Amino acid sequence: MSFLPELWHSLKKLMTILVLLSLVITGGWIAYLYDVAKKPQVAEKLLIVEGENALDIGNYINAQRIFEDELRVNPKNQQAILGLTIATIRQKLSQPEFKKTIDDLYQKDPENAHINLFLGEFYAANKQDKKALLHYKKAITLNPRLAEAHFALSLLYLKQDDYENAKLESLNAIDCAPLPKYRNNLGTIYFKQKHYEEAIKEYGKNKEYPLSALEVAKIYWRLDYLSQAATYQNLAIEWLNDKIIMDKPENKIPWGLEISPEKKLDLVTLEEKKNYAHYSLSVSFYLQGDKTGAENELKKINNSQLGRQNEIISLLTADLDFLAQSNNNLTTKIAAYKKLYLENLAL
Repeated sequence: MSFLPELWHSLKKLMTILVLLSLVITGGWIAYLYDVAKKPQVAEKLLIVEGENALDIGNYINAQRIFEDELRVNPKNQQAILGLTIATIRQKLSQPEFKKTIDDLYQKDPENAHINLFLGEFYAANKQDKKALLHYKKAITLNPRLAEAHFALSLLYLKQDDYENAKLESLNAIDCAPLPKYRNNLGTIYFKQKHYEEAIKEYGKNKEYPLSALEVAKIYWRLDYLSQAATYQNLAIEWLNDKIIMDKPENKIPWGLEISPEKKLDLVTLEEKKNYAHYSLSVSFYLQGDKTGAENELKKINNSQLGRQNEIISLLTADLDFLAQSNNNLTTKIAAYKKLYLENLAL
């Protein structure tokens, strides 16, 4: 009967081993399930943050893509649904239904910074500056890191010739996100103040950003440094013809350019931007007495969209009118260029 204690001892050891194995397997399975459950949540949060960052800097097309990607995986994600709504509605700012849609959103969520920003932009576009100001300030209060709200407020102050506040809000936008369009705006503020050295320095911080190069050229026009103006216009055209450079997100954004204090023109497509650059370089050649060079640049212009072409001609005409007012030495040549090349083209 002595074998019974030994058998019992062996059974206890076996049971202990089985219990330990069970605990290890169960623990590993729980850890695996936890890890699996955790990973999508982390990815989801990262996508939401990425999408909100795109909204903050006005990259609405990219924000739309990000939130759509998230909703394909998690169709009920409320943050992504709201983010997608905000991204898509902003792209319809100029459409008739925009105001009603944004009003409905505001009624549901008056404390949303982006909705307040969009209301501000609507009122600013419709010359209701006081209402625009209230919504911009509320947007910034709700989200001090909303770069687009600082940028929009800077533009509103600039329209009112309030250069100091425009500069402050432009610097706030740059602090939130040092993007070329925010630096370009600061350069424009200096330009309007005739602080040309500071303007050139600020524009110069934007590498491979054609709009800033064209703005520097306008300053050199005013200073009567025509060869330097042509150098920067050629640089802008070189960048515009570089696919890698123009595929950068900052170079896909429309250029908002001033025809008059109350009227702006957005150059949206790459072709429109190229046409404007070739027109500008044509002017520099002509003002230097190089009529052949001027006409060669005009031959490079795509005239397929006559309606838009007329708007670009209006923009260039405004540029030349401003130049004539600031540089009397060029008045006669500017008038001759307009008569020879612009008046016959405009329909």
